[in-house]
Amino acid sequence: MVTIDATRAAAEVRQIYNSGTAVSSAYSGEFGLVRSVLFDYQLGLAPPPAAPAGVLDVTALPIPLDAVTSGIATGNVVNLGGVLATVDASDPFVMEYAAGMPLSDVGWGHLPADRLSQSTRLITLAFDMAFRTPYLDQVQSSNAASHVLRSMEQAVIHDNIPGAFGDSGTRVNVIISSDVYVTGVAGLLGLHWQLPGYQPDYCAPGGALVFELRESKDSGGYLVRAYYTAQTWDQLRNLTALTLDAPPATIQLLIPGGREPGTGMDVGFKRFQSLLKKAIGSQYVEDPTKETPPPVLTGVPLK
Repeated sequence: MVTIDATRAAAEVRQIYNSGTAVSSAYSGEFGLVRSVLFDYQLGLAPPPAAPAGVLDVTALPIPLDAVTSGIATGNVVNLGGVLATVDASDPFVMEYAAGMPLSDVGWGHLPADRLSQSTRLITLAFDMAFRTPYLDQVQSSNAASHVLRSMEQAVIHDNIPGAFGDSGTRVNVIISSDVYVTGVAGLLGLHWQLPGYQPDYCAPGGALVFELRESKDSGGYLVRAYYTAQTWDQLRNLTALTLDAPPATIQLLIPGGREPGTGMDVGFKRFQSLLKKAIGSQYVEDPTKETPPPVLTGVPLK
């Protein structure tokens, strides 16, 4: 457990995003799009109709960007106000589209794929505010990142390390977690991605941030390759079986500060280890000998 300074977190968010008014202006297109869906009118109608009597317009709520004073929890340290309320109201539309509902039923017929994608910019904004600002990122994501690093370290030294997933002989670790932690761990290393059809840095349903440890046949040393992968909107919607001929969308990620001569976009493990250790706040990492390790799923059939 760590004690978080909500006042510091809120001040940092405001230093990056200025104010709720600035955010509303910068994302006016996305707020307007969601509002037109929720209140069932044609986007661009001027002036836009007023909200029906007795109905709360979440897209018009204030965005305080001040410290949460009670009920502080992971991801709930800074009051995002209308940003989070609008995301809560619009995020189900992503599930409607991905579940294959008729387009006439996705957002009541107002959200073809391009507009649905645009609306997700607010989701990424909320995640960035709550998890990617430097202080919040380090406090909330260092422990998760330390487990990832330890798991890679034990594979390199061929010996078990406390706090690592699996054991030194484990070839693949699949860590199932919330998309906010994908955002947070990526933020610690300054990773960004763009997949076709999606908005920048959007954590797509079922998407994955991957760190691949690769052993050089020539030197025996290890390289790290990072990438983000996810099914496309159409693959999700059509339940497309993923194969080598029909793979998910994937992009190799640039690891800032990690490139070395002769490695392309891969990063030497020692360089990667140094970068991630520097990004992790050790004061926010739980003593692995005192942690309860996450449960491991067994008996999962592989096809």
